[in-house]
Amino acid sequence: MTATEFVGRLRQRTTALSNTRGTMYSVLFGDRIGLTVFLATVVLFGLLWRTAFLINDSYTLANGLYSLSNGQLAMTEPAYGPGLETPGASSYGGQWYARNYGVIVLSLPAVFVLNLLTAVVELRIALVALWSLALLALAVQGSHLTGSDWILYGGSVGVLGLFGLNVALAQPLDAGRIHLYALQLTHLLIAAFTPVVLYRLLSGMQTRRLGLLSAVVLTAGTPLAFWASVPKRHAVTGTVVVCIAYCLYRSRKPTDGAVISQRQTFRVLAYALVGLYAWVHAPEALLLCVALALVDIPTAQDNSPRTLARIGVFFALSLLPFIITNIAISGSPIKPPRLISGGGSLGGNAASSVTGGGSGGGGGSSGLFTPLAPLFGVVESGMRPLLLLGGELVSGLETLRQQPDDVYHAFVRSGSASGALDNAGEESVNLSLLESAPVLVAMVGALPVVRRLRVPSSTAARALSADRVVDAFAITAFVGVVLLYTSRLPLHAQVTARYLFPLYPLGVYLFMRLPAVRGSLTDHWHVFLWTVAGTVLLGGQVTLVFVALTVNGIGEAFQLHALLALGIAVPLGIWALRGRSEGVAGQAGAVLLGAATGVTTVFLLLTSIEYYALGDAHLLPMMRALGELLALY
Repeated sequence: MTATEFVGRLRQRTTALSNTRGTMYSVLFGDRIGLTVFLATVVLFGLLWRTAFLINDSYTLANGLYSLSNGQLAMTEPAYGPGLETPGASSYGGQWYARNYGVIVLSLPAVFVLNLLTAVVELRIALVALWSLALLALAVQGSHLTGSDWILYGGSVGVLGLFGLNVALAQPLDAGRIHLYALQLTHLLIAAFTPVVLYRLLSGMQTRRLGLLSAVVLTAGTPLAFWASVPKRHAVTGTVVVCIAYCLYRSRKPTDGAVISQRQTFRVLAYALVGLYAWVHAPEALLLCVALALVDIPTAQDNSPRTLARIGVFFALSLLPFIITNIAISGSPIKPPRLISGGGSLGGNAASSVTGGGSGGGGGSSGLFTPLAPLFGVVESGMRPLLLLGGELVSGLETLRQQPDDVYHAFVRSGSASGALDNAGEESVNLSLLESAPVLVAMVGALPVVRRLRVPSSTAARALSADRVVDAFAITAFVGVVLLYTSRLPLHAQVTARYLFPLYPLGVYLFMRLPAVRGSLTDHWHVFLWTVAGTVLLGGQVTLVFVALTVNGIGEAFQLHALLALGIAVPLGIWALRGRSEGVAGQAGAVLLGAATGVTTVFLLLTSIEYYALGDAHLLPMMRALGELLALY
């Protein structure tokens, strides 16, 4: 091979590699702003990452990952926690099984990478270095976006200083908890895509600036950062919901042809995401599937048998991991581990009663339908999950009607309700949905919008645009989640109404679609950002001093933040109901939205650093040192 040929081949491979990198960049982040949002959220989540167990259910996931990494589906030994019989574990055939196997399998590469890093360098130093690289990449992207070299130079010096500070304060990280760290890292990275996809969705519908502001509100104004590194399904659910909405939107818009050339591909992806999420949490996946089908099929331009068959095939393929796992554990394709104890016994009783009824019937009827008995069994098994979901939704409606006090405590004011107390029944540490994210009260601005709506007279005018289709899905999913969990709330160990977590990204999307919010942030985005910064930097200091001087116990601290949240939610709700964004009203709306976002940020920072420091188990040594300095009560 001559030197000329070698250089030519090298250029071809370089071009191919560059094209592949550009494709991955476009698929994952969309553009440079999307990448910047991802890096910023990863840096923030890393700041709040605590390398300890917050919820007892996480012991089950860690033990499940430990066993699976050693080639065993069943949990063989309690590497974490007091034993195998931890919350979320299920017993079948004399063996214990975990749940959320989809996330457990996704965490296997992280186990391999962390083990590899451990063999080379001390694990904490390695993770601190990765966080520092993410911060440096953020500085580089910020420099490109603003065209300022000072951001790059100053950011590089700052990253180097923070890395040195963390190394100086570092203490060895327990390498025996690799599986916990792998789960936390996987959840953190998945959660970081939630604001990215929301940015891409709203920037396509409206403008990039509004898409970016929506990412800011979601990241800083909801409990996303608190749950991002916790091995629970909640952050994963938020990402899946937003991704489904994005795929639904793109399925109604012309494609660019760079990666996907047909709109129907996005429609297939929406259903495939639902099927894959069933591997994590089947009941919520079923709810999302119903919501998606109810909105997608009636509004789709093409519902030909061929199109629906294609969707059905790919949906069935996406369910294969879920089905194979269920068969390997219980022998039933539709019974996930979490339903083995309760759903398994109910299903067995139901099957026995049906069989007994058939044998006791008339001989002619029995003989006629005996060949169809397997078919009836399959239909019954397929309908049972839908019947269970329908029962849960009806139960939620009954709760809304018969138990308004519980609904009020779960969604508006926690106070001293029994479900808001900790397990000891002493401290009120479980906030309501509105106390956790007061910015969601802006959704009441939909009332004047609905009042002004007029039903189009022509059939063509009634056809939903891509924006309206996503609006319909978000509303349907929002209502579905409310009904699914209303009968269970308020409940212990929720902290920030974590069962309702999908409502946070759905709620942010819905109120960002309102004309008043959209107009206010478009015209006064700088007022919004300065208000967020001022509330965090100045209001955070005032709150810190007030907690240190007057609060006695974590329950009082949580209720103080709850009152602050409701205090800003009331004027924000009044402004949203007025539905005006012109002049002073628009500036007032930007201030109120920024203050509501900042109040939540202050709560999340103090909760992660002080209230739930988990024995000062922060990944970053500088955050551990800061937590040790803050002795508020």
